[in-house]
Amino acid sequence: MNPSRALLFFLATIVLSLYAKCSFAQKVWTLKECVDYALLHNISIKQSEISTELSHVNYVQNTTNMLPSVNGSISHNYNYGRSIDPFSYTFTTEQIQSDNFSLNTNITLFNGFQMQNTLRESKLNYLAGRYDLEKIRNDISLNVVSAYLQILYSNDLLTAATNRVDEFTKQRDRTKLLTDAGSLTKSSFLDAEAQLANEEYNRVSAENQLNSAYLSLAQLLELDSVTSEKIAVPETNVSDISILNQTPQAIFVSAQSLPEIKSADTKVMAAEKGLAVARGGRSPRLTMFGSFSSGYSSATQRITGAPVFTGLTPNGITDTGDTVRVPSYSYHYENTPFNDQLNQNYGKSFGFSLNIPLFNGWSATTNIKRAKLNLENSRYSAELIRNQLFKSIQQAHADALSAQKKFAAAQKSQDAFKESYTYAEKKFNAGILSSVELLTVRNSLSKAETDLLQAKYDFIFRIKILDFYSGKPLTL
Repeated sequence: MNPSRALLFFLATIVLSLYAKCSFAQKVWTLKECVDYALLHNISIKQSEISTELSHVNYVQNTTNMLPSVNGSISHNYNYGRSIDPFSYTFTTEQIQSDNFSLNTNITLFNGFQMQNTLRESKLNYLAGRYDLEKIRNDISLNVVSAYLQILYSNDLLTAATNRVDEFTKQRDRTKLLTDAGSLTKSSFLDAEAQLANEEYNRVSAENQLNSAYLSLAQLLELDSVTSEKIAVPETNVSDISILNQTPQAIFVSAQSLPEIKSADTKVMAAEKGLAVARGGRSPRLTMFGSFSSGYSSATQRITGAPVFTGLTPNGITDTGDTVRVPSYSYHYENTPFNDQLNQNYGKSFGFSLNIPLFNGWSATTNIKRAKLNLENSRYSAELIRNQLFKSIQQAHADALSAQKKFAAAQKSQDAFKESYTYAEKKFNAGILSSVELLTVRNSLSKAETDLLQAKYDFIFRIKILDFYSGKPLTL
C-alpha cells in the first residue's frame, strides 16, 4: 500500500473511533430509561430485594416443615476383649466388627395449629416485604423524576441566560456605536459593559446549577461519571390539571392501593397469625414416629452341612441306677453372610408421642403477651401510615393549588415586563430613555422569566405527585 494512503487510512480509523466513542458517550437518557436504570442499579433496592428473598426462603422452609422428617444413620463398630455380640447376645472374647443401619421418620400430627399459622405468618411477611420493595421503588422513581425536572429547569435557565448574554452583547455593540458617534455618553457604554459582564456571570451560575443537577441524577442512578450524560428534553407544558378538581379525601381513597398501605395491612394480618402461633404453645403436641433397622456382626455364625455323630454321651442316671446316654454330634460353623444378616436382623417399629405442656417457666404466657403487644403495635403503625399519607396528600394538594396560582401570577408578571421592556427599548432607541433605566427594566424582565421557569417546573412536579397518589404512572 502507498505510504500516503496508509497514513490516510490510519488517520481515518482514528477519527472514526473517536467519533464512535463520542457518539457512545453522548448517550441521551429519557425519563423512562433513567427510572428503569435506577431501579436496576440502586443499592437500596438491591438490599430490599435480598430482604424480600430471605422472607421467601423462610416461607418455603415453613412449608417444608409440615412434611415428615426422614433421617438415616449408618455406624461401624469395633469391639475388643470380652463383649456381647449385639445380634446373637452371646459372650465372646474375639474381636467383633458390627454395622448398624437405621431409617427413622417423624411427623407432627397436632401442635395447636402452630405449624399452619407459622406458615401463614411467613407468607404474609413475604408479601409485606414485596410491598416494602415496591414502596422503595416508588420513592426512587419520585426522586428520579424530581432530579429530571431539576435538570430541565436548569437547562431552560441556562438557555435563558445564554439568550440574555447574546442580547446584551448586541446591545453593548449598539451602545458602542452610539457612543462613538457621540449620541451617548461613555458612561452608557460602561453600563452596558457591566450589565453584559453580570449576564455572563449569571450564565456561568446557570451552567454550574445544571452540572449540579446532572450530578444529583447520576448519584441516583449510581453512575460513576456524569460528564458525558445528557437527558432528552420532552414537552413540559402544564396541560392536564384535572387532578386539582379532586378533593384530598377522594385522592386518599385512590391511594389505598399504594404499597405502603398494603404492607401495613399485611403486617397486621401477619401479627394476628403470630398471636395464633403463640396461643398454640399451650396445646398438646401429638407426633407419630417410626423406624426401620438392621445390622451385621462379624461374630454371628451359622451351621453348615449335616451334623456328624460322635457317639453317646452320659446324661444322667435312671431310677434303677442305669446310666442314661444321649447321642452327641459335631457341627461345622461359618460366618453368616452380610446380606443374610441384614434380612435376619431387620426390624421395624412405630408409635405415638403426646407431649402436654404443664409448666415451662410461663414461656407460653409470655409469648402470648408479646404477640398481643406486637399486634397492637402493628395496628397503630397501620393507622399512623394512613394518617401520614392523608396529611401528605393534603399538603401536596395545597402545594399544587399554591403552585398553580404562583405559576399564573408569574405568567402575568412576565407578560407585563416583556411589554414594558419592548416599550422601554423603543424609547431607548429614540434617545428618550437612558441605558441605566433600560437595564433596570431588563433586569426586572430577567427576574420575571426566572420566576416563571421556577413556578412552571414546581407546578409540574406538584401535579406529578398528586397523579402518583391517585395511581397514575410517573411520566412527562
